[in-house]
Amino acid sequence: MSFTVIDHYEGFEKNNFIKRDESQINLLNSLLLSWDQYNKNNLFYSKRKKLGVYIYGSVGSGKTFILNLFSQFSKVGKKIHFNNLMNDVHAEINLSSEKEKSLETFIKKLSKNIKILFIDELHIFNIVDALLIKKIFELLENNNIFVMVSSNFEPESLYKNGLQRADFVPFIEHIKNNYDVIKIDSEKDYRRLTLNQSKTYFTPINRDTREEFKLLFERLVDISSLTTKTVSVNSREIKFTNCTANVAYCTFEFICDTNLAHEDYASIAKEFKLIFIENVPKMTSDYSDQCRRFISLIDMLYNNNCSVVLLAENPISSLCQIHNLSKEFERTASRLYEMTIVQAV
Repeated sequence: MSFTVIDHYEGFEKNNFIKRDESQINLLNSLLLSWDQYNKNNLFYSKRKKLGVYIYGSVGSGKTFILNLFSQFSKVGKKIHFNNLMNDVHAEINLSSEKEKSLETFIKKLSKNIKILFIDELHIFNIVDALLIKKIFELLENNNIFVMVSSNFEPESLYKNGLQRADFVPFIEHIKNNYDVIKIDSEKDYRRLTLNQSKTYFTPINRDTREEFKLLFERLVDISSLTTKTVSVNSREIKFTNCTANVAYCTFEFICDTNLAHEDYASIAKEFKLIFIENVPKMTSDYSDQCRRFISLIDMLYNNNCSVVLLAENPISSLCQIHNLSKEFERTASRLYEMTIVQAV
């Protein structure tokens, strides 16, 4: 009997890397069925053949893990984050005088030596991507690529209320008609579960705590798929350079030393569900402005039910040493105790 992807999953389980989740097993079986039918050549299966799978579900449900597991196990798959795919597409088109031809050339090159392309965290937030995406999928399908998609959005919710959305609707219909659309119904949020089992406030700042801090980040995201994301507030743009669709990694200097306001932090909290912030200093009178911004940031993250992981110079109880902000910081400290699993406080 040959070794299957289910055996591979169970190997992770036996080695205590994961806990068995029947919704994930069901998803793997659905992927196997779709892939097998895609590869059948007889008339009966050709009528039922789908061009790929579109998996959606809540943050932390294990979508990326399962599709990545399947893609890697197949030996003919490649994974790419949606943001990275679009960045590469735009770069290719902008460098060429023949826009249409350049896209075809890029997709042909991307499709070389693979049969499965896993596009992780698909989301459409701008009209340029909305108008390009259907053509990209058609070109992949023309190159005989089985397309696997993960998204936090069901197809109908993609690019909701977007500019010229009517031009995007044919892509939604294409997905609904030609892909197996599957919702993963895991009751567990594995990202939050990992956080709940981990220390998420690291102090003091030294080599060991830096290493722990970075290792936790690497457990929660695929670092090979990190991308840049811009949060736009009015005419201002805040560019995060180490993030996924829902997780951001930044320094205290980046998020609190620049002139950001309450509305900026509100937008950031709506964009990310988890933020890693390193190098949070002991806040003395020299840091009054930064401390006020930090208070505002934590308020917004807390109010939006976000999680935060901090690498800080001092424990929470002595992080703020600014007398005229001490009363205000009491609320921040209380929220930090609630939002983080504190050790050495």
